[in-house]
Amino acid sequence: MKTLYTRIVLTVFLILIASGAVALLVSNVAYYVWWQPTYSEKTERTASAAVGYFENHTDLDEAAYYSLLARTGYQLFVVKADGRVMRYGGEFRNETIDDAIIRSVRDGVVYEGMRDYPFHLFLLGLFDNEVVNTYGFPLTGSDGIDAVFMRPDLSAQIRELHLFVGLFFGTLTVLAFLLIALSTRNIVRPVKLLTEATASVASGTRPRDLPLGRTDEIGVLARRFDDMAQTIEMSEAERKRFVSNVSHEFRSPLTSLTGYATRLVATTDGEASDYARIIRDETERLSGLTTQLLLLARLDEADLALESDVTIADSIEEVIRGLSFQLDQTGVAISTDLDRSIAIKGDPILLSQVWANLIQNALHASSEGGMIRIRLEQRERPTVTIADDGVGMDEATKARLFERFFQGDVSRSTTGTGLGLSIVHDIIALHDGTIHVDSTPGRGTVFTVTL
Repeated sequence: MKTLYTRIVLTVFLILIASGAVALLVSNVAYYVWWQPTYSEKTERTASAAVGYFENHTDLDEAAYYSLLARTGYQLFVVKADGRVMRYGGEFRNETIDDAIIRSVRDGVVYEGMRDYPFHLFLLGLFDNEVVNTYGFPLTGSDGIDAVFMRPDLSAQIRELHLFVGLFFGTLTVLAFLLIALSTRNIVRPVKLLTEATASVASGTRPRDLPLGRTDEIGVLARRFDDMAQTIEMSEAERKRFVSNVSHEFRSPLTSLTGYATRLVATTDGEASDYARIIRDETERLSGLTTQLLLLARLDEADLALESDVTIADSIEEVIRGLSFQLDQTGVAISTDLDRSIAIKGDPILLSQVWANLIQNALHASSEGGMIRIRLEQRERPTVTIADDGVGMDEATKARLFERFFQGDVSRSTTGTGLGLSIVHDIIALHDGTIHVDSTPGRGTVFTVTL
């Protein structure tokens, strides 16, 4: 199994090798395309000026002249007219040169060895100290025509060397950085997939696109994470099935208990009637809880057919009519501004549950004489806002508002189950919608539902 550590080390090693090779190639190409002709031309200008100076301002003592030229930063390989070889300014690594070239230079043909030096990937003409890598020209001295081959002394070419080395390391650094950034992205990508998978599990969905085929530590982690997700999914399914079954089993006895308790309230007096009333109220509360748990189980199945045409305005008004008695008792008024042309595909019973829960929440938060404002309009999507001027809520309550069994203000009532807004959230999500809450303590709450 190739470990992640080995993968990273090999990747960095290969990047450095590849970057070095490419940087060397770029530097060599730059030398042969731009710098080599420049060096050749500079040497040619120096040689031409030197010949003119020798002919016009010296006593034709070529030996002294060659020594002076060497001290200005050049190496010279001189073939005298009588065949003797003279060297000035340092030794050449390789002094081999064709006799035909020497004869050609004596005949007045300039030798462009520096300019025409062939391309080599790992050998720059700048550093190849050979006679064939020189500029050749004739010089007429006191004893005949000399064939002079000259090139810059490498020790005097520090600037050119700096340019080459700077280009090499600059190219190496930029290329290595880009390759490391790209390779790091590939290494980090499976880690990001695992991070997204944890978010999927946290939201209750099965993670996808995990890097299960990898053979390193990330692959092992992905496979174990997938096993964990399967286990959690199975446990969640068992939990939902258990809640649904228990809720079903509770409904019948609770209905019987409620009926008997109601009858006892009507047929008994005094303390017994009070006890019977408490039993009735508690069984009604438990019956409501089981109803909500069954609804949650139904929503969790997520196989509901949302194919009915629902006119949202009619759905909201029907809920308001059903709550008219509670509105009269609490002294809270409702104002509506509903666009009757808006209709969607959905489940009318579930949507009625949404409006009922939100309006009842507004009633619960409002004081006598308060106002609940309901507005339905077509924005980018159908949008319902339900606003009250009640007690509002703090940020901590808002953050947990849609959690199951969370009750933000238990002091106002003991009849809640903490499931109402969780049911609202799930129903809206089932209709591909969103719900947003905006609330300020003491200044009311606004629920915005987008479908």
